[in-house]
Amino acid sequence: MTEDSRFDDIYLRLNELTQDVATLKIQAGTIGTSQVAIARTLSLATGLASDMREVKTDIREMKADIQNLNAGLEEVLRLLRGGGSQA
Repeated sequence: MTEDSRFDDIYLRLNELTQDVATLKIQAGTIGTSQVAIARTLSLATGLASDMREVKTDIREMKADIQNLNAGLEEVLRLLRGGGSQA
């Protein structure tokens, strides 16, 4: 092997290593970014689940209030109907 071919081989290997390192940097950056995105998504999902539980509780309370109002209105209507027929 001549000196020139040795240098060519070294430069070829250096170029391949440089490309490998660049690829690894991209992969590492992507993996890190993906992990952050996953952590943020999980955090957001947990927060949304908590909010949804609160909303469901509020809806149940509103339903109970509406049922109580309906019962009260039925009672008022019953009294009005009963009072009107007695007069």
